[in-house]
Amino acid sequence: MFPALLAKSNFGLDHSTLADVAAILCEDEACLAPIANAANDTTGGPRWIALALIHALWRKAGVAPLVMSSVLKAWPEIVASLEAVMCFRANAAAEESDPFMFYQPVAAHSIPVAGLDEYIDLVENRFIIWRRPSIDRKSLGKALIAGRRSDSDAAYLAALRSLQARPTYQSTGLGFTGGSTFFHNEWGRNLAEQALESSVLCNDRSGLLFDNSYVCKTSINVSIVVRAFKRKALGLTVRP
Repeated sequence: MFPALLAKSNFGLDHSTLADVAAILCEDEACLAPIANAANDTTGGPRWIALALIHALWRKAGVAPLVMSSVLKAWPEIVASLEAVMCFRANAAAEESDPFMFYQPVAAHSIPVAGLDEYIDLVENRFIIWRRPSIDRKSLGKALIAGRRSDSDAAYLAALRSLQARPTYQSTGLGFTGGSTFFHNEWGRNLAEQALESSVLCNDRSGLLFDNSYVCKTSINVSIVVRAFKRKALGLTVRP
């Protein structure tokens, strides 16, 4: 159990910290220093989410840690969006809750949740795309919390059904990578003034979304990546 990792503002390169991270990621401690450094170089949001994403994109898609660090610095909305669901708070003053039952002992299997899960796609080993469901997940979480406290099952069951409904996605072409460099998509870079729930633009003019016109694509369910990291840090079982 390593709950202290979830509160770290930066990851030290000492043996104790890297050993804890290695245990969570089932990774060789020797390769984690550049990943920890890359996570420390991001801005905003919990560092552990950045670290989990950087490791997953490196291990599963071959994206260099410094490239993914640059992605997260250019698009802090990614970590903020994942945190809003994986560390759910009904409002700014609320305590963290678990309306989606991610951190219950019975939720050990890493099963995709259609209405909630976000993806980062690497297309043609070069272009990076972020996809997340268009559903209002904060309102859904509130409905689930309220439904458990209500005598009426109808609203609660409707909220549960929406979790498994076929989602539509908001897609953003983040940019592209050339070796160890990330070139981020400048179009519509006015997201800082927009609310998080409406901050993801489906940029059809970017030339980065491709639809189905590609030869190869690696899709990573980054929501599962974050859930698994947090469950392990809390000492909970994680099964494939």
